[in-house]
Amino acid sequence: MESTDNRKYSLLIILQGVIFAAIDVFSKIVYQTVPVYIFMSFRFGLTSVILLLLYRKTIINDLRTTPFRTYALSGICLGLSILLSGVAINNTAATNYAFLKSLSAIIAPLLMVLFFHRPYTLRDLFVHIPLVGGLYLFCARGGLTSFGLGEAVSLCCAVLAAVSLVFGADALHHVQPQTLTFVQMTVGLVLSVFAGLSTGVFSAPWQDAFFTARILGILLFNSIIGSVVAYLLQNIALMKVSPKTVGVLQCSYPILTTVLANFLVDEHLSTAGIFGALIISSCIVAQSLIQTE
Repeated sequence: MESTDNRKYSLLIILQGVIFAAIDVFSKIVYQTVPVYIFMSFRFGLTSVILLLLYRKTIINDLRTTPFRTYALSGICLGLSILLSGVAINNTAATNYAFLKSLSAIIAPLLMVLFFHRPYTLRDLFVHIPLVGGLYLFCARGGLTSFGLGEAVSLCCAVLAAVSLVFGADALHHVQPQTLTFVQMTVGLVLSVFAGLSTGVFSAPWQDAFFTARILGILLFNSIIGSVVAYLLQNIALMKVSPKTVGVLQCSYPILTTVLANFLVDEHLSTAGIFGALIISSCIVAQSLIQTE
């Protein structure tokens, strides 16, 4: 029964992958006309307000009774990772970002060994080695022949996301998923506003590009579905499945990103990419079946 329940929670991460895929592609569209820090400030701000309106009592109670250090690292790392994702997507292909971000599936288990002394088994190795190969093939359509700013920031996002997963799982022993999500989004808001003020983008003329039906529609989707729903799903799942499994399951979203990118931003998948997608899918199924935690 416990294994079946865990797999149900694993499906939440697959659903999150669908949402992430849409966010990557929609964000690529937005950043053609709206500066990253401006859009992110509105996204994080709207998300934080919605969470506070929906879960005010839970959030306030947790923040009053739980020391900040309990959830600080997860909050700061995920907030920064989401903010930097905008910089990464603005400087590389959406599929390349998805590939490098998915390396958190490899980083998270190593962090668990390092900080929590969790075992790294031979079964983990048999899943992760082909997973890296599949992810590489998946994006081996020419985009990774060079390594620039977008790729470097994407890799930073992967490290930050892995840290947030590992320490977020520990924080969820003390606070509710709604509270951790609120902290993560609020940290993102503070960082976005600070970055926007530091770079001077708020003083540039951006209002005409921002206040259009398409941009506002994407803002609502990214805030409500892409932040409130997606990260609540992640934090709820982390209460039942390990960061290791969450990281592997999140590797489904590069495949979904590419499908959407093919239609919306003219990014296409090669034959090698198709083989890579099959390998990734096989690794996700294998990780879901073994359920080592």
